[in-house]
Amino acid sequence: MPEPLKGRKIMVVADEDVAKLWPAPPSFAWVYDITNEHVPGSDCDLSGVWSRCRRQPQPAMTGCHQPSERFYGTVVPFAWFAQGLRLVDFADPFAPKEVGHFLPDPASGADRASSNDVTTDDRGIIYLIDRIQGLDIIETTAFG
Repeated sequence: MPEPLKGRKIMVVADEDVAKLWPAPPSFAWVYDITNEHVPGSDCDLSGVWSRCRRQPQPAMTGCHQPSERFYGTVVPFAWFAQGLRLVDFADPFAPKEVGHFLPDPASGADRASSNDVTTDDRGIIYLIDRIQGLDIIETTAFG
């Protein structure tokens, strides 16, 4: 996060869920307190934010793929593959909250979405790219 939150320097770290070599839980994202960079600490992962993505093995490309490098305030958009777009507010970095979501329709011939990349523009418009086909352009009030 570019500014301290609750007096702490915070870093959001995301796995990139792609091909799995063996049955495994979906990828997630974590929050690290890097106030003391020599002793980073993590008291939170985002797995609890999405009850439909528990830590049981999941098909490939089900979990977290990419947080947007561009965001506003404390709300970060995530491309969450088969779970679509997730908007997570890190105002309390050790109790992040999902404040919005969008699940696109699967591409023609696909059985689920494949949300691959996400970014925002200067107006706060969100652009969500599907790995197979398509682009969704999304307006939100989550940025304030």
